[in-house]
Amino acid sequence: MIYFCHGVPGGPEDASLLGIEGVAAPDLFAAAPLAPFDAATAGAPDGSVHLIRFSIGAMVALRLAASRPDKVGKVTLISPAAPLNLGDFLPAMAGKPVFRMAKRLPSLLRFVTGLQGLVVKIAPDFMLDRLFAKAEPHERRLVSEPEVRKALRAGLRNSMVNHPTAYVQAISAYVGDWSGALQMVTSPVEIWHGEADSWAPVAMSEALVQNLTKGAQLRRIAGAGHYGALKAARITPIT
Repeated sequence: MIYFCHGVPGGPEDASLLGIEGVAAPDLFAAAPLAPFDAATAGAPDGSVHLIRFSIGAMVALRLAASRPDKVGKVTLISPAAPLNLGDFLPAMAGKPVFRMAKRLPSLLRFVTGLQGLVVKIAPDFMLDRLFAKAEPHERRLVSEPEVRKALRAGLRNSMVNHPTAYVQAISAYVGDWSGALQMVTSPVEIWHGEADSWAPVAMSEALVQNLTKGAQLRRIAGAGHYGALKAARITPIT
């Protein structure tokens, strides 16, 4: 079975951009990550779960793989955001103001998230256009596609309107040191990363390959950005 971990911000609708049928895509903000995973995989044979994760969801997927090595047979990371302590990534990340707030002024991040939630309620397309105003041209064209905008609007609402506290907690957990999970992942890992990604620079995937105990296979996608990699990845599910 395929189990998808959405990004932050994001929601289960992110999985619709994969183009794969039969994907289990829980709302990771609705409960502690292990609870929906255990419920969804209760009847799955050992080694039959294919974890696919997007963006900051890499943190959740790798922790799940480390916690449930018997169930997870393969991990696929798309546009992964690696632990910040593995390199000087922050200056090249489009979301650096948010991550800096999470590190230094978490109360301000909560306040800003509340304001963003109001904007998402009133004018979700305005918020989307602001978030991608400085993205590469290919990514801006992608975000203009109806199916992509629909998924992104749903992800913003899920994060900043429906679950703002869980959203802030996820960002705060991400900026901490979670690199220890990398040493505990025993499943094969493949990574798809766009070379034009301005949200999670490809150097993050290079660092993951170096720090995962068993390494990983990195597949670079020329010209693709953050969400472009999610659309362009050619994933072969385990059988």
